[in-house]
Amino acid sequence: MDSSAACLSKSIIFSGLDARDVEALVPLFSRWVVVPGDVLAQAGHSAQFFFLLEEGTLLVAMEEGRAVLLNRPGDFAGLSMVSMNGTNTATITVLEKGAVWVVPCRDILDLTSHDTQVAETIMNGWQQFFAEKAPFCLNPAETGVA
Repeated sequence: MDSSAACLSKSIIFSGLDARDVEALVPLFSRWVVVPGDVLAQAGHSAQFFFLLEEGTLLVAMEEGRAVLLNRPGDFAGLSMVSMNGTNTATITVLEKGAVWVVPCRDILDLTSHDTQVAETIMNGWQQFFAEKAPFCLNPAETGVA
């Protein structure tokens, strides 16, 4: 299993998929090396990417001083928790050098918009991750995490 497939398998949103489904997702992702100070997404700007953490630490800064720290392999930022109607609702900043796997938002949205077992597994994992990492937000679209 290459490192992108291993990272996907560690993520709560992809861990419920079988190896064949994970391998099918791998070509969607590209790997970015990130360093402290890099801004991966800026609140108010167009949402472009879904980020899956391989290593390092990311800070997801939201309105009203709320924040989420992503520091475990498989943590992610993207989908509706980072953006609302295609606009970022949070700023994602790299705090610790590492690597992220990146896929365009449209590819993740396309994957989750179909009535399939893969889409259901991803969305169930997304909800579980949201409840764990950002339970203080009433609306997942506020958080910038997922």
